[in-house]
Amino acid sequence: MRSILPAVVAVALLSGGPAAVAQPPEPRPLAPTITTVPLDPPVKMPAGPVEDPDVLPAQYTAGPTGGGAAAAPYGFVPRPVADPPTPAVRIQVRVPADVPPGDDLKYVITVRNTSAADAHRVQVRNPMVEGILQKMKAEPLEDQPKGTGPVTPLAPATQAVRELVWSFGTLKPGESKTIELVLRPKPDAGEVRNFAYVRFEHGEAVTTKVRKPAVKVTKSAPKSVLRDQPYNVRVVVENTGKVPTADLRLTENVPAAAEVEAVTTGGERAKDRPQWVWPVGSLLPGQRKVFEYRLTPRQVPEAVTTSNVATAGTPAGKAVLETAESRTAVLVAGLSVKLRQVSPDGIVGPGETARYEITVKNSGTVPTTNVRVSGTLPADCKPTMKTDGGQVYRDQIVWTVPKLDPDEAHTFRFALRAATTGKRNVAAAASDARGTKAQNDLVTVFQAAAALVWETVPEPSSLAVGRRGTLTVRVRNNGGEAAKNVRLEVELPDVVRMVEATPKQTPGGRRVSFPAEGVPAGSERTYTITYEATHPAQAYFRMWLTADSLGDKPLETQKSVEITGGG
Repeated sequence: MRSILPAVVAVALLSGGPAAVAQPPEPRPLAPTITTVPLDPPVKMPAGPVEDPDVLPAQYTAGPTGGGAAAAPYGFVPRPVADPPTPAVRIQVRVPADVPPGDDLKYVITVRNTSAADAHRVQVRNPMVEGILQKMKAEPLEDQPKGTGPVTPLAPATQAVRELVWSFGTLKPGESKTIELVLRPKPDAGEVRNFAYVRFEHGEAVTTKVRKPAVKVTKSAPKSVLRDQPYNVRVVVENTGKVPTADLRLTENVPAAAEVEAVTTGGERAKDRPQWVWPVGSLLPGQRKVFEYRLTPRQVPEAVTTSNVATAGTPAGKAVLETAESRTAVLVAGLSVKLRQVSPDGIVGPGETARYEITVKNSGTVPTTNVRVSGTLPADCKPTMKTDGGQVYRDQIVWTVPKLDPDEAHTFRFALRAATTGKRNVAAAASDARGTKAQNDLVTVFQAAAALVWETVPEPSSLAVGRRGTLTVRVRNNGGEAAKNVRLEVELPDVVRMVEATPKQTPGGRRVSFPAEGVPAGSERTYTITYEATHPAQAYFRMWLTADSLGDKPLETQKSVEITGGG
């Protein structure tokens, strides 16, 4: 829009009389014989955008309403704008108040910009009134009328041009221009009233652009989450344009295998598709609205959500103003543990150890920390070996792994020995800081053997002839199996006589053989022989212990007792 505000100041000088006083022009038209010349070039309003250096811009930027200001179109009010200063131009005319007949009239016309603003297209206009015969001099020369020849200093009164015009263009603040004009009055003129006018332009240029709505959509969501772990998606819809938007809606496309819970109220789930729709409404320039919902991914490697902002009432996918997308990797926490018996393969023989290997692996897609790996210690089993770092507790061995990356694995080994025959259930387990657990177990068959030990004690170690002594033999089975066909034989020295034996034996001869019997695992049998010394000597008792578990290598020992003379 362009507004041109012309300003005209006129001052008239009255010639003849005591003095010429500057007066405003009378409110009546000039004589009919006076004509005006149009400006060259004529002033026209441009049809297109204003590109005029003589026009100062005065444009405000629309802003949201508020503070009780009167609402403008679209709910906006202009922000305070300082308009350009208004120029003021003054014209002064000086001429003698009285002249003798036949003298020319010398006018000094001064125009001055008395304001702080530029005055554009300044023109001074001096009509040739009826009492003037001709122009004698003009310094500077007036403008050349269109369609006429060169301007001459002396213009006859019969010339068609009846108005003198000077164009000075732009007057800067405080700048002035002076015109010296000499006119010759008619011989019969008794009084000459001359009029001098000044006019200039002051304008303001404004431009209004027709803009399409501009909407920006930004989303924030975590880069990765664990499966079945809910997380929040935040969508910000912002008007980044210069004009308001109206009747917008936000459509969120979510994975079908996901659960969605609206945090921002007003959202509705579509009936036939995995979508949620929120009404956005109108947005003023710079205004934003935030929408948030909670999403729980299920059985998907990546949760992809798409935001579309469109005008309400348009079909889905049509007239979309802006779109945004977020991708969240769905991670899976997982642990696997495998237990295997390294050796021996199958049944563990008597006296052998069973060797085991535990392999724990991160089978998920997210690193796991503080992994605790354990191997059980069945009852009646003792560890004989373990991988460094393992802590032995009452019923298990425990290792700790600070961190396991995806597909990373660690291996641990340990060995067990059982004291008794039977099946043992050995298990391996793993757990991490998130509570993820894994377990694997197997059954091992242990075969144990009888382990016989004995103790022979003669009491006293020295006795006199005629005195009695006792030989005690204790047989204990420290193995895991019963000892079968356990038989004890004792050979007495020839300087003693057996009195009695337990278990009961019939005295006779020098060799005492106890009947064979079984000794259960962990049990003990006690045998005693009471004897009497008959001759002084160093008496030696020889003993043999046989059993199936001893095979062809029976246990054998010898004990001595000193027998002294009678008394």
